[in-house]
Amino acid sequence: MSLTDIHERAERFQTRIRWRNAIEHIAGGIVVFAFSAIALATPDWGIRAGVALIIAGVAYISWQLVKRAGATAKPDGQTWVEFHRAELVRQHEALSSVWSWYLAPLLPGMAVFALATAFSPVDNDLPLVARLAVLGLAIMWIAFVFGGVAWINARAAKKLEAEIAALDRARE
Repeated sequence: MSLTDIHERAERFQTRIRWRNAIEHIAGGIVVFAFSAIALATPDWGIRAGVALIIAGVAYISWQLVKRAGATAKPDGQTWVEFHRAELVRQHEALSSVWSWYLAPLLPGMAVFALATAFSPVDNDLPLVARLAVLGLAIMWIAFVFGGVAWINARAAKKLEAEIAALDRARE
């Protein structure tokens, strides 16, 4: 790999990070908007509490996304190789720890929302077994989505590991 190749790779990588984070922030805004509409439409305080926790989780995730995985500029005095490798490592660490800062903050809100939705006393004449089925389906859906997000991020982390190793081999 030539220095020019590494420079181009580093710039492309930063562009991908900016686009990924922009999409994440837009998705977070949509989630906040949709759940706010749900909170305004329901008289159930359990559902509203779940929504408030979800919105707080999304705000925390957005902050962590900027802090842990935001795109950065190359500092003066650092070579493009050092900068690109450091950024690959930083993004790898962010992707590898996605459970702690990206998924876990949503769990309390999702749990309260699922419970409140299944057992809401407002306009809910379902028998207990049906309410339990609704709760079970919600838990399965949350587990499926969270598992998918974790899997996607684990795959991306493995790709970054391979790129870090290739960069290290090229440096030798």
